[in-house]
Amino acid sequence: MLDGRWAPGHLNELSAQECWDLLATHEVGRVGFCDGRGAVMLPVNYTVHDRSVLFRTSPDGLLGQHLRWGYAAFEVDEFDDYTQSGWSVLVRGPSRAADPGELPETDEARPVPWAAGDRSLVLRVTPDQVTGRRVMPS
Repeated sequence: MLDGRWAPGHLNELSAQECWDLLATHEVGRVGFCDGRGAVMLPVNYTVHDRSVLFRTSPDGLLGQHLRWGYAAFEVDEFDDYTQSGWSVLVRGPSRAADPGELPETDEARPVPWAAGDRSLVLRVTPDQVTGRRVMPS
């Protein structure tokens, strides 16, 4: 028999607005795409701007090669292992190199890479689908 801590929780769909609100609370997510060898998921720091996800990368790296003009999945989540609660937001849509005029006006609002090196390429994922789920303790 399961005690209360291990009882299944309630899974709820999030509205698009709830998804955007949650995306704005974090700075690190995972971007996914397919290359010639299959699915790839990589962590990136990001910012949300004009209902798009922006992140900086190397023009010569995997992300720059595959997502300058491509299709991406982007996921952010937060979980509490003890209470078995949390949420996950998934953004899917076309990706492309962002033009300088499309970037936030202030440097503070632009994505700042944590990793050293040339991260001069800003990629934008403009979603055609935003979904999310939240699991709450029972």
